[in-house]
Amino acid sequence: MAFARFKEREEMSMKNDDNKIKDVRNTVNLISGAYTLPLIEKLFSNSQKISDMDDIYFAIAALVDTGRISEAFHMMRGLFGIADMEWPQEIIQLEKSEELQNAFVSELIFDFYDVIEDKRLETEEEEIPD
Repeated sequence: MAFARFKEREEMSMKNDDNKIKDVRNTVNLISGAYTLPLIEKLFSNSQKISDMDDIYFAIAALVDTGRISEAFHMMRGLFGIADMEWPQEIIQLEKSEELQNAFVSELIFDFYDVIEDKRLETEEEEIPD
């Protein structure tokens, strides 16, 4: 009987941990979404070439793909500086954990890719004569 209660508590604890992980990932996703578009808009305003944005995306993605999360995170900080944007306090909090940095950078490259593709479509629509 005691073992069954222990097992039940353990399962509830695991479910709570899973919910906490989901909450953290959702929060990281929201942080990434909130800052990616303004960052790219600012960077894109300085360079009207989508190929430049592609280069940035592929550089960050390569760092993530090779497990160089810290370097990718620092590259993001540098991009904020280039864009003359303050490094947000919400992102500073993620520096405490490599796992959070990984989640953030991973979300950011997905968001970055989506924004670049939107820009590419906008550019193509502008080039099509009416």
